[in-house]
Amino acid sequence: MDSTGAADCRVTFQPIGKRIVVKAGTSLLDAGRAVGLSISANCGGVGICGKCRVKVVSGKTSPPSRIEQAFLETENFGPNERLACEARVASSVVVELPPEFDANAQRLLVAGVADELICDPNVESHQIALTAPSLQDSRSHYMRVADALNAGVGSRDWTIQPAAAVQFSRIVQQSGWKLTAFSRGSELIGFSGPGSRAVGLAVDVGCTKIAAYLLDLQTGKQLASQGITNPQIPYGEDLITRLVFVARDNGQTELMANLVRDAINKLAANLCFQAKISTEEIAELCIVGNTAMTHLLLGLPVEQLLNAPFVSSIDRDIDMRASELALKSAPGANVHILPGIGGFIGADHVAMILAHGIDRSEKVTIGIDIGTNTEIVLHNSRTDAIVSTSVPSGPAFEGGHVRDGIRAASGAIEKAFFVDQVLEVRTIDNCAPLGICGSGIVDLLAELWRLNYIDERGHLLQRDQLVRSGKHGLEFLVVAAAQSGHGRDIVLTQHDITEIQLAKAAIHAGIVTLLEITNTGAAEVEEMVVAGAFGSYLDLRNSVAIGLLPYLPHASYLQIGNAAGTGARMALVSNTCRERARMIARKVTKVELKKHENFNRLLARATRFPAPRNKVPTL
Repeated sequence: MDSTGAADCRVTFQPIGKRIVVKAGTSLLDAGRAVGLSISANCGGVGICGKCRVKVVSGKTSPPSRIEQAFLETENFGPNERLACEARVASSVVVELPPEFDANAQRLLVAGVADELICDPNVESHQIALTAPSLQDSRSHYMRVADALNAGVGSRDWTIQPAAAVQFSRIVQQSGWKLTAFSRGSELIGFSGPGSRAVGLAVDVGCTKIAAYLLDLQTGKQLASQGITNPQIPYGEDLITRLVFVARDNGQTELMANLVRDAINKLAANLCFQAKISTEEIAELCIVGNTAMTHLLLGLPVEQLLNAPFVSSIDRDIDMRASELALKSAPGANVHILPGIGGFIGADHVAMILAHGIDRSEKVTIGIDIGTNTEIVLHNSRTDAIVSTSVPSGPAFEGGHVRDGIRAASGAIEKAFFVDQVLEVRTIDNCAPLGICGSGIVDLLAELWRLNYIDERGHLLQRDQLVRSGKHGLEFLVVAAAQSGHGRDIVLTQHDITEIQLAKAAIHAGIVTLLEITNTGAAEVEEMVVAGAFGSYLDLRNSVAIGLLPYLPHASYLQIGNAAGTGARMALVSNTCRERARMIARKVTKVELKKHENFNRLLARATRFPAPRNKVPTL
């Protein structure tokens, strides 16, 4: 018991067996966050989304609040099921997580389409052999290294940081005075054993996932790659919720920064283990992310991102010591963060343009990366104009704000189609269905539209027994309780359809607005490039069918994977690519959609489903 009288209570999360001791009065959501669980909380834990459903198996918790009681009465909660954000521990408790919860099961896209990387890195590796000190030769360690390098690579005014000198003293004793020196210009940034190579770490910090790539800096060869769920998710599924969480309490800035930095360190350790090297051989890092993610990583103020005109704190490229971010690497390793364009159009967007060469394309090209915040770029090669914008598409395509929506994890419905008037679904890992992820939602809506289960305004029509009256209006039965993985019906409600309509309308209207302000006709567009994890698993024909993407009659539609990660890899190993990224950031014109009087009209029109119902793009 602490000085306030709050007792210590043990919280055990089953079936994964994680335990933590917290003070009485702590919410189950905060207990889960403290032990590293990504319990869904789209609203950031303020009790309005109803996603953080858990079951209290034993022990005492606070009685349901008025907010929670409304969910318990209307959303088919079972016995002892509670909202984790509202239920507070009053004794030691055992909590059962729902079947759809698995912090590590989410499918995370790491790969992206890329040509062979061209290398002109910042870092050099030097193999040197030194003589040990003696009474006849008492030169300092630094002078021995400097003299050896001057003889081998030419005279420079070599400098060294104390942390690198400490590393040298340790390594040289183990390696018999033969070792590898890493330098950036004339600065000695680290050392390793003989025959080592300088490696770099490229990182794409996304709202949902963090992807990292370990590369040989001299050859560009990828040594290992891995993606993990962004550990900030328990504080909000979408970036705005996370920014609000930090803005409410400035003390949370450090928490959010450390979550991402620790995740990058975990990835670095895992990748180096796979490559059988030490993290001390990471001599350079390149990080990209949207504006919110880079601000949270760097601990920058975020309040100004929440209010018009949505001004970023820094949008130019940044170079800083990895040690300033407590990132595992060589003592003098540098972190390069690509520039942003402004507002919510960040470094990941610049990386996407760089990766696919949109800035240099001879085709009229549209590039789009769909997420909770969607970035769109249009390059009209005929006028050489490049314009970009961002739209707050929300978390609907990642399962948020959809009653039975879940992230792309085992058991998520990712494909849906009718066969002889019977709905068939396919789930990730072929597990019993637990909910619907973004690609499945798009497929399902396209099928409902084609078969006249919904009208052009998105209203469900009572065609047959699959459309029924639910507690909040009409709903479509996707999977009956007997076939689901949790014993509950999986449905698509009228409210769910409305949420998807709003999200797809924002994206569609954003694209059409860019076409209008650049005087580019839809028939002029030659290429539609879709990037990112969601975009890679999306059925493009169905996306056009529901109006998520416009029908462009002469365009080829391409899916290019994690283009932001590809751009980060290119900039990691190439100063030329970094300069190109700077040029892209300077050249692109940022478009504020709300300033264009036609946008609201386009937005309202784009909520409708387009006719005819079977337009097919060129893939």
